Amino acid sequence: MKKTTINAILISIITLMSVSICFLIFCIVTRPRYVIVNEPETAMITEASNLTEDTQLSENTTNPTETPVEEPPVSTMHGKTSTRVNIRDAASEDARVLYTVDEGTTFDIIEIQDNGWSKILYEGSEAYISSSYVIITND
Repeated sequence: MKKTTINAILISIITLMSVSICFLIFCIVTRPRYVIVNEPETAMITEASNLTEDTQLSENTTNPTETPVEEPPVSTMHGKTSTRVNIRDAASEDARVLYTVDEGTTFDIIEIQDNGWSKILYEGSEAYISSSYVIITND
């Protein structure tokens, strides 16, 4: 083979690899990380059963003409994974891996913690997943 033919083949291969690398970089940069859908803030809601009986009685007797206001039920947050990820038994990278799940795996979110982990309900048990790989859905 001539040198010009070999050079043309090598240049074509290098060009194809460069385009592939640029595409992969684009995919990595634009992949979803942590998305909240229609939920501006996450709040912890405690139930009235956590109050002592004395507090409940004093609140109920302050104004006997008032009727207690029923709060609407809190909807459970649902989430799905943005990539293949490990589900662990504690909120730590050193914790034991319970499951490894694929992208798009759905679960119920119990709590989004400040330490970068989300407490979830997966296959009937509580577990933890890195919040970086959680997409909150509004299903």
